[in-house]
Parts: sequence; structure tokens; C-alpha cells
Amino acid sequence: MAASHRQGGDRLSALPDRVLEHILSNLMSVEAVRTSVLSRRWRDVYEAVPVVDLVDTKTGDRRRRSFDKIRICFDHQVASAILCKGAETPIRTLRLTMFHPPADLLDHWISTALNCGVEDLELKHRYFQDETIMYYTPRQMFGCRTLRRLCLTNWTLDVPGSMDMASLETLCLVHISDSGGMLQLLLSSCPRLADLRLEECLRLEECPGINEGIAVTSRYLRSFAMIRCHNAAGVELQTTCLRSLHYEGDLPPSGSSFIVVANYLAVAAVRIEICQDLSGKEPREIALVMWLIRRCNS
Repeated sequence: MAASHRQGGDRLSALPDRVLEHILSNLMSVEAVRTSVLSRRWRDVYEAVPVVDLVDTKTGDRRRRSFDKIRICFDHQVASAILCKGAETPIRTLRLTMFHPPADLLDHWISTALNCGVEDLELKHRYFQDETIMYYTPRQMFGCRTLRRLCLTNWTLDVPGSMDMASLETLCLVHISDSGGMLQLLLSSCPRLADLRLEECLRLEECPGINEGIAVTSRYLRSFAMIRCHNAAGVELQTTCLRSLHYEGDLPPSGSSFIVVANYLAVAAVRIEICQDLSGKEPREIALVMWLIRRCNS
């Protein structure tokens, strides 16, 4: 046993700054800040962590001023977490779970991260069950060349006609409303996309110029999941290196293209979950699903 350990020495605090910063980067920002009271050694370590990861736990309605007043205002938490980062500590990861944030502040938070060259952006809105999606995606986020991972929950997709997502590898869209083929425009601007997940997305409409549904043109795509997107049209995956395919939802309508893969033989893992009772279905009604499974397992 090392002498420092036998004598009660703090071996963790003896680690280099880079190692401590990596450890704190895996914590929520609130937890990372709390480590500053451990000792003088830890006082300023969290300021060098390039991650802002916060969850708004308040309940109620901002418009009715019925927030839980015991907790610190989420707006101030985000502002403090961002401002404490010096010029030598650009924000590489921004993860926010929000409950009715002011639109101007939200735009400012996102713009700050984009100007820092953010690589991982995860933005989740919380709503009451009967509320409709009120926030539109800020268009400036779709011109960020440094962005490698983008996860959006409870947004209405609004993208510019010209985008630059050259570095994006992971795209996760949950409960996204798309009116007017915005998703297709986004997918066509992600040439290095490797992992795509669509979950409970609303109105994934066909895009003009695409025969049926949406097309994923990235030749690097290795994993695709479509979860409970019940109103979605067919999907064409033009990659030849797809390894994982996951579908959960209703049976596709007869005559639709369902999911078309450029190279079925490359798919190593297929997971199909039908959200319907199949006991009374005729063979023709499940033919598309069975055909997809056979092609991937042949």
C-alpha cells in the first residue's frame, strides 16, 4: 500500500488537472460545482471543465409565476455555468433539459456554445402533457461545422435552405414536428452521419423530389432507429455499411416502401417491434415486415 494512502493522503487530489477535469466532465454541472468545496486543490477545477449539463427541475407554469421558489432559478444556473468558463475553456458540450425558458435567453445560450465551437449539443424541452410544441429550432445551429452530436427533444424543426453540418455524426430527434420536408433538408446536409435515431416524431412528410418518404444519403450511416413515428412515410437508407436497424411502430401500409436499405447483407442486428395485435392480421398485412427481416438475415 502506498505511503500516502496509509497516512490518509488524498490520492485523487494528487491527480493531474487534466485527469480531474475529465472526471468532472462526466458529472452534472451542479455536482461538478459542489466539488469546489472539497479542498483548496478542487476550488477552481470545475471552471476548466468544457461541459455545461443542467436540468430544470422546477414544476408549475412560468407564465402563472407558480414555480417552485425553493430551487435556484434555472436561468441563473445556466448563465453562471457559461460565464464561469474562461476564454481558455470553450464549451464543447452543452446539455440542457428546460421547462419554458425565455426564448431570448435560450438563443443566447445556444449562440454562446456555437461560437465556442461546441461539439455535443443536447437540448430537451419539458412540457405539460396537453401542451403543444412552442419552440422552433434556432437556424444558427445548423451552420456549426464543429458539431459532432445533436440531440433535440420537443422542438418544431425549422432549418435554413443552406446548411453546413460537415462534422455531424450522431443525430437524435425525439418528438420533433416537421412541416414541409425540413427533416429531408437536414439529412441531406449531414454527409458524415453515422447514427440516426427518430423517436415519436410528428408529421415526417415526404419531401418534394423524393419518390416516397425520406432519404438518408450519408454513406457512413451504421445505425438507424425509427421509434413510434406512426405517421412517417417510407425511409430509404442509401448507405452500404448499415450494421444496426431498429423499428418500433405500426405495421406499414400495403404498397408503401417501408424501409429500403442499399445493402441488406451488411446489417448485423435487426430489431422489429410492432405496436399492434398481430393475431388477426392476414399474411399480406405483415408481408413488408417479414420481407425486410428475411432480406437482412439472408
